Amino acid sequence: MLKILDGKCKMHAEEKIVMALLYDEVKSYPGEMLGADIHALITTARDSHEDDEIREFVYEKRVLAETMISRPVMKGFKGMIRAEGLFG
Repeated sequence: MLKILDGKCKMHAEEKIVMALLYDEVKSYPGEMLGADIHALITTARDSHEDDEIREFVYEKRVLAETMISRPVMKGFKGMIRAEGLFG
């Protein structure tokens, strides 16, 4: 979700919509690495998507998150979503 909000995501528009809907369904579940502060930032960024200052802050938090969640884990997650047919 952070990558979508900072404008760096290369997914197709339809895939971004699916990911946002998926995020909305799971955001209330307890997380191991990202806490309520990140969810609050995502909410703010979604409400202020044209604000360059917020977008830059989201970018910084996204880069930090990517140091906690490895690229293979993220790619595996997207692969699982594709395999389950969520991207049509």
